[in-house]
Amino acid sequence: MTDALTAPAPHHSHPVRFVRVAGPRRTALLDAMAAAWEQDLRADGFSADQRAGRMARGDILRRSPELVLAFICDDAGPHDYPDARRAACEETMFTVAGGAAVQSLLVALAARGLGSCWVGSTIFAAEVCRAELDLPESWRPLGSVAVGYPAAPVPERQP
Repeated sequence: MTDALTAPAPHHSHPVRFVRVAGPRRTALLDAMAAAWEQDLRADGFSADQRAGRMARGDILRRSPELVLAFICDDAGPHDYPDARRAACEETMFTVAGGAAVQSLLVALAARGLGSCWVGSTIFAAEVCRAELDLPESWRPLGSVAVGYPAAPVPERQP
């Protein structure tokens, strides 16, 4: 994960955090996230079959050998602005930096022969993630990265 932390960030800051989640804590987190997602889907009027189909897409987070969550820390460098426009720009700038760090992680994993999949579900369950992992409110989830060895070699993409 150290490769990912070399991604550029605003104001010479270090706002990105990666958390490896394993064992019973991983199961508890994924169960809590699934319950929250199920509740949202029910509220949206999805049928049981539709909910099951959508929920199954997150199974990769349970099956992968490793699970890493990415966060941007709002107390790690952003400037405070008195107006909403510049405050929103600052938040966007740090979110983009977090995306660059996750991309760097994915590239570093691929360079080591590992497969990965970036799943955005933690973004939709921010409060659940922070509660289950006992993290401060200032940590904003940027998604989960499922990590493992590919079942088959990944073909090279054409330029």
